[in-house]
Amino acid sequence: MAGNVGVQSSAIVLQGLANKSLKGSLLKRLFKEIVLSLFNGVVLAILLIVGGIFLLGFDVNFGLTIGISLISVIIIASLIGTFVPIILDKQGIDPAMATGPFITTSNDICGILIYFSIAKLILGF
Repeated sequence: MAGNVGVQSSAIVLQGLANKSLKGSLLKRLFKEIVLSLFNGVVLAILLIVGGIFLLGFDVNFGLTIGISLISVIIIASLIGTFVPIILDKQGIDPAMATGPFITTSNDICGILIYFSIAKLILGF
């Protein structure tokens, strides 16, 4: 999920950079990305938690661990996907070439760290 969200966010920003239509403040764009990511993450987390508990028989704490991790990773991926192309463009690096690998790597690293951190807190691993 994080990879998809990050790549979609970056695609929108890359298109705006290419068309010179990227307007507005970065703070406004940040807020919009957080709200959309939060909505997306919460809906998917609820579906995952309910399905995990009632269909697969998972423990509630396990479902919460995965749900909270999913919400967190989606928000971080959208922020990375939004800001990496902008930062790369300002540094004179072609954002279309460098954004994909950077988003994929950072999402993988952040996703694992977030999941294990939340699992340690909730499940006590």
